[in-house]
Amino acid sequence: MLILLLAAHWQLFPVSGYGEGFGGHLYSLFLPSLTIAIGTAPPLIRSLRSSLLGVLESDYITTARAKGLPERRVVIRHALRNGIMPMITVLGINLGFLIGNTVVVEKVFALPGVGALIADGIFQRDFSIVQGVTLVLAALVVFVNLVIDITYSLLDPRVRYD
Repeated sequence: MLILLLAAHWQLFPVSGYGEGFGGHLYSLFLPSLTIAIGTAPPLIRSLRSSLLGVLESDYITTARAKGLPERRVVIRHALRNGIMPMITVLGINLGFLIGNTVVVEKVFALPGVGALIADGIFQRDFSIVQGVTLVLAALVVFVNLVIDITYSLLDPRVRYD
């Protein structure tokens, strides 16, 4: 639908391709990025919203408001720090889906990348490329999950890894 509306009908963005130069690359990557973001953002936003609603009813938030702190500081400094933890968890879980989505998006928009490489390997029955790319992507998922675990300990001092 985005290709039909934004690229074909209104001609705001290119239908496919990678563009020329740095500005052309950014311009041609906007529509694929928007496609991925539309699919990824709603679960993250729902998770953040529900956790923030729970955190904003906590006693320490009431205490911070009673001390006279501005509402923006209460939300950003106190509530968001504790409310972002479930969103980070959802992001880590959805990372595999995000990688799978990039494979499809790169093929649809004719972009060169890891997703197009693995899709071409599947279509050409080049299983060594498929295995190699899958191994690299699996290592990336494990690394990102490690970074997420480290982020937990940085955001929440109650979480410790001994």
